[in-house]
Amino acid sequence: MWLWSDNDTHAAWSGRPVGQVSVHVYVGPEATTVAVSGELDLMTMPLVARELAQVLRERPRRLILDMAGIGFMDCGSARLIVAAGRCLPPGQRPVIRGASRAVLRVLQITGLDACCEIQAADGKEG
Repeated sequence: MWLWSDNDTHAAWSGRPVGQVSVHVYVGPEATTVAVSGELDLMTMPLVARELAQVLRERPRRLILDMAGIGFMDCGSARLIVAAGRCLPPGQRPVIRGASRAVLRVLQITGLDACCEIQAADGKEG
């Protein structure tokens, strides 16, 4: 469900946890932030894929994936997240914010870290 603010410049989607993952989307004037928490694996990937598809239909200028709440991510989920960058404007890459060492390691091993902008939880490039 989309919840619009009083001035209609920001929106938030309040997601329900499914399996071991929850997704919350915050739409702002400069960027859309997708906060994911739990585990990203074969079981939870379809939910995340649906939510990302919905977000990308709105053509965000910048996509930030807040991964601070992710405890585990498999390679398929890493590919899904990076593929979202193909729908962004030219020159934009998805931003991975606040990812754990384990999540960063999956991105590094697969070489997908080169397709993303990696940021620490405080928003600084990592």
